[in-house]
Amino acid sequence: MKKKLIAAILVLMTISLSGQQSMFKALFMFNFAKYIEWPKQDSKQEFVIGVYGNDDIVPELKKLAAARKINNKKIVVKTVKNPSEVPDASLFYVPHSSSGNIEKVTSFFAGKPTLIVSDKADLCQKGAGINYVMQDGKMKYEVCKRNLTSHQLNVDPKLISLGIEIK
Repeated sequence: MKKKLIAAILVLMTISLSGQQSMFKALFMFNFAKYIEWPKQDSKQEFVIGVYGNDDIVPELKKLAAARKINNKKIVVKTVKNPSEVPDASLFYVPHSSSGNIEKVTSFFAGKPTLIVSDKADLCQKGAGINYVMQDGKMKYEVCKRNLTSHQLNVDPKLISLGIEIK
């Protein structure tokens, strides 16, 4: 009986920590957008966030999208199985579970003004502009200015200084 109770508590703690992490990642994404300048945003009606596959971050992003705007645009969050489903995405998130598809994502969005955010070590080296990492038990992010500028995105130096710069 005690073993089952302990197991249940551990499962609940893991779910809670996972949900909290998703909330923080979603908040980070919205804050990243404050420090990025996209070209040709005036013609777009919406700020589209694509999420590769089903991930815990989706409900958190949708909650924030309902209450906020990015660049004075309504935010639309779309879960997709292929990046081609959101060719106009301003931001595209590749969760850890879909990280094996990073080359597909970077290839599809090559040269397009799309911020690619990922969630697995070393994905900035494979084309992501921003990547979440755990360091000393804390969630942080890496920024690769080279990858951002290749997507026609201008990044505020503050964003780089608050993160871990990848050259």
